[in-house]
Parts: sequence; C-alpha cells; structure tokens
Amino acid sequence: MAATWSVAVFAHNEAKRIAATLNSIAAAADGAALDVVVLANGCRDRTAAIVREMALASPRLRVVEIALGDKANAWNYYVHTLAIAADMHVFVDGDVQVEPGALPALAAALAEVPSANAAGALPSTGRDREAWSARMLSNGTLAGGLYALPGQFVERIRQRAIRLPQGLIGEDWLVSVLAKSDLQPLAIDPAAGQRVVFARQAGFAFRSLSPWRPADYRVYLRRLWRYALRGVQFEIVLGWLWHYPPEALPPEIEQLYMRARPPSRLKWVGWTSPLRLWAVQRVRGVRAKAAAKGELVA
Repeated sequence: MAATWSVAVFAHNEAKRIAATLNSIAAAADGAALDVVVLANGCRDRTAAIVREMALASPRLRVVEIALGDKANAWNYYVHTLAIAADMHVFVDGDVQVEPGALPALAAALAEVPSANAAGALPSTGRDREAWSARMLSNGTLAGGLYALPGQFVERIRQRAIRLPQGLIGEDWLVSVLAKSDLQPLAIDPAAGQRVVFARQAGFAFRSLSPWRPADYRVYLRRLWRYALRGVQFEIVLGWLWHYPPEALPPEIEQLYMRARPPSRLKWVGWTSPLRLWAVQRVRGVRAKAAAKGELVA
C-alpha cells in the first residue's frame, strides 16, 4: 500500500509567493500523491483566492481561511482539526521553495530511524545558511520552513491534546523540544533513541533580505524584535516544560507569562541585549497589569 503524505502550508499575506510554493511542493514529491492544505491565516490579500484557483486543477489541494494571523494557532488547527490519517505530515512556510526530491528524502530519513519523532530539511539559500545548518544539526532544532512529523507522533499529540500557545513566535523550536523530549517533561530523560533527524538531501529556499531594497530594512528591524521576543518566550516555555508535561501549556502565551517564572532582566546576549530587555519588560508589563487586576497566578 502506498504511503500517504499530508502537507500543511502556512500562509499569511503570501499572494506573491504562494503559487510558486505550491508548485515547488508538487515538484518535490517526485510523483507521490499528496494531500495539501493551505492555512491562510489572517490574510488580507489574494492568497486564498489564488489557492482556490489552483485547486480547480488539483482536487487534492484545498485552502482553509483562519481569521487570526497566528502560526501557532494555525498549527493547532491543522493538527487537531484538519490533519488526515497519514504516514507523514509535512509542514511548510508559504514563502519558501521546496527543493526537488525533498519530500521523499524526509520520508526516508524518518524510515531509517524508527525512534525519530521529526525530520528536518536544511536551508539551501541565505548568507548564513552554512552556519544555520550547522546549528540545526548540532542542536537538533528544526526550521519552520520545512520539516516533517511521522503520523504516529502527530496522533500522540492529538490524543494528549497538546497545543502550542497562541501568540508563540516560531513554532519550530517548540516542536523540536516536543520531539526531542518525546512529549515528556524536560526533567525526565526520554527513552533511548534518536528523536530528531535531518535529511541532508531535503532543502528549502527563500528570498534573502537585500540592502538594496529599502523595504527590507523595515522587515529586518521587525525580525530583530521578533527574534528577541522569541528568545524570551523560549526561556519561559523551557522553564515551564522542565516541570510540567506539554499538555499543561496554557492556550495563550500571555497566560504563560502570568503563570511561569519571569525571565531575568540582566542576561547579556550580545548587541541585541537592549531588544531582549525590551522584550522582558513587555512580559513583566503583562504580569504587572494582571497583578493590578488580581489575576496574577502565584
């Protein structure tokens, strides 16, 4: 019986790139049958309309529109509501190009290591792609652009009602933690076995920022801020998961701000430390407002 692969594409205002992304996914399958769903979250452009037009010629392609522009929320909706029974679930960002042969390579990487809960692809573009790839391989961290989870791992997530907190920035690192810990609290060593593997033949490409495009400066500054806030969220979530199983994560990240231990203001992370301090102050501001209303959880 042929393996079934389901692909979730996360798109937020990607009208300029979604068609190319979907065409690259089809080419990357090497002829394998795919069920593809585009989760158009918070889109105010023609992303969903373009996918519907393409679906006229591709009956196994569909689009689901979600009002909230939040990838973690869209990830939860796919896993718990939309995902079909499949041998492999592939997660793709709606602004990347999937390299030819990437999907069979991900499937082969999972099949080769039965204990694996996730398989990652590596970036094929970007000025720091080699350093980024080295960090991924060393730390066992997935890139949100393209990764895959075996069907049995997705089913375990569903059965235990594990959800990513809405408002979380960058679902890839938390999915990596869930895979590496085998869905256990981090204080508990998971059973022996390699949990995150990488398919070196699987790659994804994306448009790099350019100093010659003025609009990219705004994108870059926004990205720096999101990276800083993501780092603070990472500290908070890791501290929480050290003691509690992942199904104990609250549904929204701000609820975790109020329940978990706040991060220190004094951590030095290099030249972006002022941004990190700003992010910490934002978290503490949420806590202060909750305390004023008597809503802070001790």
